[in-house]
Amino acid sequence: MERSIFTGANLIDGEGPARRDVTVVVEGERIASVVEGPASDARPGDRVIDLAGRTLMPGLILCHFHGTFHDFTTGKAPALGLEHTPAILTLFAEQHVKLALDCGFTSVVSASCPHRIDPSIRDAIDLGLIPGPRLWAASRELCSSGDVVDAQNRLWHYELGNGGTARKADGPEGFRAAVREEIAWGADIVKLNVSGGHGVAPAGELVSMSPEELSAAAEAAHLRGKKVRAHVASRQGVLECARAGFDVIDHADRMDAECIDAILEAGSIVVPSMLYTQRFLSVMEAIDFENEAQAMTGMPRIESARQTVERVRGVREDFEYTRSIVPEAHAAGVPMVIGDDYGTAVLGQGEYAKELEFYVKDVGIAPLDVIRWATRNGAELMGRGAELGTIAEGKYADLLVVDGDPLADMACLQDGDKLLAIMKGGLLVKDQLDAFAIG
Repeated sequence: MERSIFTGANLIDGEGPARRDVTVVVEGERIASVVEGPASDARPGDRVIDLAGRTLMPGLILCHFHGTFHDFTTGKAPALGLEHTPAILTLFAEQHVKLALDCGFTSVVSASCPHRIDPSIRDAIDLGLIPGPRLWAASRELCSSGDVVDAQNRLWHYELGNGGTARKADGPEGFRAAVREEIAWGADIVKLNVSGGHGVAPAGELVSMSPEELSAAAEAAHLRGKKVRAHVASRQGVLECARAGFDVIDHADRMDAECIDAILEAGSIVVPSMLYTQRFLSVMEAIDFENEAQAMTGMPRIESARQTVERVRGVREDFEYTRSIVPEAHAAGVPMVIGDDYGTAVLGQGEYAKELEFYVKDVGIAPLDVIRWATRNGAELMGRGAELGTIAEGKYADLLVVDGDPLADMACLQDGDKLLAIMKGGLLVKDQLDAFAIG
């Protein structure tokens, strides 16, 4: 079997500090060895690549991904997931999973989808029908009646038979049934919309579901070996999701010290997803709403210019609070991962790697820690920490070769020309290494 031997690497293994002059041998779909110094056991037929100090690192893992989002803006359709036909949305998802892989993301965890598209895309990738990363498929977003994503509640002029991305459930048994059915349709992770807020509106204190409903949903998923995640911004919502044993807490805008303790006790993982909010604020704060007769809000309700200004001010307050609490939570040991609402009007698909630089420059997280968020922690979220996320003997060879050092300049991961190679399971899906081959 031909082996790929990467020698002279600046190794960022996803765990410890960078190491110079390291050799990594890939045999089949796995890493056969990781040793200090030059290659010493090359065989006839091996492909030996002298990286000459270039970076070898794990493939990146995106843990909040909406494959069907395409320049999405609230208000384009009666409900999220109904902006195009299921066939068109599936084609968008096909494009976007390939784009994620082309950007160096060898694994992706979805954060909800309509029409059971994710399981089909995942299966198509696994069957080799389309290129893409390892995909963890998500469910629709479970919400309670009258919740912010319950489009039926605000569209008085007709009754929707198809809720798009949203699925209503009420009561513990209702949520148990919904979770069971979403898993039966192929979801690896089930999403609940537990509170409003994050990104376009202040977090507030609303919790849309009772503790009993949250616990029932988590229990139903865990009994089937699956995980649950929650869109939740309010402090009380974060606390109740952690206490219910949610595996993934998306956003957590208003978490505090008590929430952090509960998250640590539960072993939950947090997805701060702050880049979208920054982009939203950069657009909205540049508009002089005071001189507008009617605010252009994209929200499900009409609001005055004054109300829009107040809403944006509340989002800014949440953002600054989150920017201060995320480093505290990180220092306390809360595991975090990357991912955001890409495919919206303010944050496009393909901008995924910009999030890493954002956490370094705007939130003050150390570069090596951000790399861990985007590799090791992502694999742990998927329950595959023993197989993915770091470069170590026996693990799957999901690797990137980067012409640059992300620990010195995280922006190099945004430049496709600097991604010289992308390897998934030992197969090079991008290969610009011939110039560095020995012999």
